[in-house]
Amino acid sequence: LDSNPVTRNINLTAVNDAPTDLELSANTVNDEAAANTVIGTFSSTDPDQNDNFAYSLVSGIDNTDNNAFTIDGNTLKINNSPDFQTKPTYKIRVRTTDNGSLNFEKELTINVNDEIPSRLTNPNDDIFNITGQDDKATLEIQLTGHNSPVVNELGLFTVDDLQGTINGIAPGAEGYTQAAILRSEVILSAIANNPNGFDTNNLTRLLQLNSGQNFRFLLVQDGTLDAVRNDPNSIGKLLFSSVSTQKITDLGDNSFSLGWKDASGKSSTDFNDLVVKINQTDQALPLGTNLQGEFQGEVIDLRDVQQSVQAEFNVYREASYNNYVGFYQVTDQNGGIDTNGDGNADVLTGQAGYIQAAVSSRVAGIDLSVSNQGSASFTGTFQPGAIFAPFMIVNATPDALLDNNSSNDPAVYFPFLGANSDNTDHISLLASNTFGFEDLANGGDKDFNDLIIKVNLTTTI
Repeated sequence: LDSNPVTRNINLTAVNDAPTDLELSANTVNDEAAANTVIGTFSSTDPDQNDNFAYSLVSGIDNTDNNAFTIDGNTLKINNSPDFQTKPTYKIRVRTTDNGSLNFEKELTINVNDEIPSRLTNPNDDIFNITGQDDKATLEIQLTGHNSPVVNELGLFTVDDLQGTINGIAPGAEGYTQAAILRSEVILSAIANNPNGFDTNNLTRLLQLNSGQNFRFLLVQDGTLDAVRNDPNSIGKLLFSSVSTQKITDLGDNSFSLGWKDASGKSSTDFNDLVVKINQTDQALPLGTNLQGEFQGEVIDLRDVQQSVQAEFNVYREASYNNYVGFYQVTDQNGGIDTNGDGNADVLTGQAGYIQAAVSSRVAGIDLSVSNQGSASFTGTFQPGAIFAPFMIVNATPDALLDNNSSNDPAVYFPFLGANSDNTDHISLLASNTFGFEDLANGGDKDFNDLIIKVNLTTTI
């Protein structure tokens, strides 16, 4: 036997295997999505580890719509905005090729979503955009904090683009403030001194906007938007959203926190003078709130209701005066009163006899008052198909106005500034169907906490 070892060299050549599958991370696109929207990203399955892959659209079975798409690296994009009504699905054929030029092909179907998912976004600076699943979208605003010594009222106004322009007027340009006021809606007021029992943790507003609408926010310091609209000299109370007045925090899941810093001087660094959470919601607007947020809109609008409406009132007070609140029917959002039953306004705000007409026609059984720092609950019924406005009698009851002795008539205040003897705003919107009242002439301390009325409405069968 030969005991000498023999050594041989054997060369092994790696064999490249072809890819066995490819996947697309998503296969849907929203109706009317922008051109060049990304559909998804490709990935490949291959026995060989650490292979790189190139993707391409190729001819073959089910390549009908290849021309509608572009592959950029491993990303699939649609070339033009899709239209569900004309083409709800697309068919494409894709090839993945590995480092060794071996490939695998697969037919894929891309579906167009009929409904656009609802969402709230912050695409630019302090500009927000909201979309819904139809032509309307609903924004929910919840008060989460207030740390200012004055009442702050939050407003929203729509803008035409992501630069915030209104009718071609840019933010900061001459005429922008006036244009913004004309488009503004009241969201809510945050008061500084809450009566005992009044829970600020559940103060929310729902606001309906056009789907796709861009909007910004503003703040009225120590006042209301109605007062600013009524008195041009009070425009200085307005604060527009900016990096120095508002801090935006993305909370995820279609929601944001907005923290405001007002000019009260209480805080120079923290944005906590007013804090709200905003989010898109699919909730229906609360009953009666259609006009709330508009000029002099502190009313209950039941014009689209066909059944009687049961009302539960929660009443709170922080005032020396023993005030009274009732409700009366008006013909429209301007506050006219129909006295002969023909459906037309016979007495207008500011005319002689308006106060007596309102008090005389008040809704029976709704007589709201409470002791100082107390709380009370009442129930009542509103008839359908009408608008009902609140009124406050200062430190008295309706009897003092209906005794045929005008020498002792108390002050009476309405949502309609022209009906008030001082032409001043005395009722603010604290949340949906929640009203704050100021009982002193000329606005007094403007705290809007002298009486607070929170109304819960339900239809009855």
